[in-house]
This record gives sequence, structure tokens and C-alpha cells, in this order.
Amino acid sequence: MPRAVTDSSDTGDAAIDLKAVRDALRVELQARGFEVASDTGGLKGELYILGAGDVALALFEFKTSAGEALETMYQGSWLEGMPPRFAVVPSCASDDRAIEVLEQVRIVPLMFEASPAGTRFRDLDRLLREHVGAA
Repeated sequence: MPRAVTDSSDTGDAAIDLKAVRDALRVELQARGFEVASDTGGLKGELYILGAGDVALALFEFKTSAGEALETMYQGSWLEGMPPRFAVVPSCASDDRAIEVLEQVRIVPLMFEASPAGTRFRDLDRLLREHVGAA
């Protein structure tokens, strides 16, 4: 049975804690030598990879599904030269038709698998290499 995904602190069998996923990705990015920042006001849960002059090199948004990512991240246009946007979604979304649409609008799906043993990010190094230029 698929697990529900929430942004709550409930990490029991019925939920995946998106804050824990965000924290795990922060650790993974920092371990690869990236400077990572987030919304200092705490209003949103995005992470950013920072480059020279504190300019964002990449944006990571944490979503419960590919459909939610599509609905909330595809607003307006994303111009050439702007940093890549990653939709961090559960790996169960890999067969969702919204994934193809996300890719068409230049949103990069980054799949995660959360378990009591930790969180794994599918193809993280390859995606960083392709979209950020390093890993």
C-alpha cells in the first residue's frame, strides 16, 4: 500500500515527512560541496544551491506528487539562463503522466525514496551534472 505524503512531522507508517526529505537533500548537496540556503523567513520549504554573489544556481521544491508540482510550479515563464527548478517528488510518481509535462516545461523531477533507514535521491549526481554542471 502506498504511503501518504505530508509536510507534517509525523514520520509513522502513514506519512513521509517532507521536512526530513528536505533536510536529507540539504545534507546530500552539502556533502557534494554545494553551498545550500533556504527561505530564511520559513514561509516556504525550498532549498537553493548558491553560486557566486549568493545567486541561485538551482531551486528545489518539495511536493507530494508530480501533479502537485505541475500545478504549483508551472506559473508563468521560465526564461533561458534562469536556474533549473527541481521538483522533489516521491519515487512512486515516476509513472505519473505529469512527469512528462514537468520535463516539457523545464522542471526537473528528482525522485526520492524515504524509509526508516534514510532517504535516497534517484539519479542525484547525474541530474546535478546535467543541470547544475557539477556533482
